[in-house]
Amino acid sequence: MLNIIKSDLYRIFKGKAIYIAIIFILILAAISCFEMSPGNIGITTSSDEQPLIEDKELLEKVYETNSLLETRKLMKEYGAFPLDKAQLGANANLYYFFIIVVVIVLVTDLSNSTAKNTLSSAISRKKYYLSKLITCIGLGTFLVLINNYGSYLINLIMNGKEFSSGLLEITKLTILQLPCFYGIISMLVCIGFCFRKTGTFNSITIPLIMVIQLIIMGAATLFHLDGANILNYEFQYIIGNLVSNPSNVYIFKVLALSIFYVIAFNIIGYKVFKKTEIK
Repeated sequence: MLNIIKSDLYRIFKGKAIYIAIIFILILAAISCFEMSPGNIGITTSSDEQPLIEDKELLEKVYETNSLLETRKLMKEYGAFPLDKAQLGANANLYYFFIIVVVIVLVTDLSNSTAKNTLSSAISRKKYYLSKLITCIGLGTFLVLINNYGSYLINLIMNGKEFSSGLLEITKLTILQLPCFYGIISMLVCIGFCFRKTGTFNSITIPLIMVIQLIIMGAATLFHLDGANILNYEFQYIIGNLVSNPSNVYIFKVLALSIFYVIAFNIIGYKVFKKTEIK
């Protein structure tokens, strides 16, 4: 199992994809720091998160301007706020980088003959599955750390201490978010083992977060449910809520949900993989 992990890491770090992903993460962080506003991909952000700007007149000016320089000037005028913390609230964007990780670690192996060659040796399916899962989680953690501490340093250099929440706070928020990320990576690994083809995997996973959000909103409207409460446990909302001083009860519920995701998706993924003929 260790040899598979070493082999995958060697192959990945010899290739270009992981470095392109890191460069994109840092570019997005730099853009957010320059315009002093985190960017979100998706429909929702957080139900509890306070807006960066509460001054309605200033907010109107920010929305009206098309210039990054003007936006930056207006945000600076507003006064100090923890921009790096707000950036971590938009970390659901990392989902798309996790897709890249799972594709290069797992799905390309299953799409080609590489997995069949590996399994025809003395490696059991259990060890193969665990090695791929550990590698995906390890690389996912690496990208989270690059993103969070990279955002912290870029913001500190670009905007100064008055717009920073501090290294300790960034570390605390990183630890809070990691279990949820592991649940999402487990889901992607499960989908990879279930569908195995790169095209199918991408067509399912890329729109998945937004599709889930639309389904929740639609179900809440149709069945007169408390949509806001349900969305509190949707991935993008969780990531945003975890930086908004959540209660201990909410943190515990998110941790329990994340553990359930890790266990459930890996049981499903392994059971499917065990019964599947690898061609």
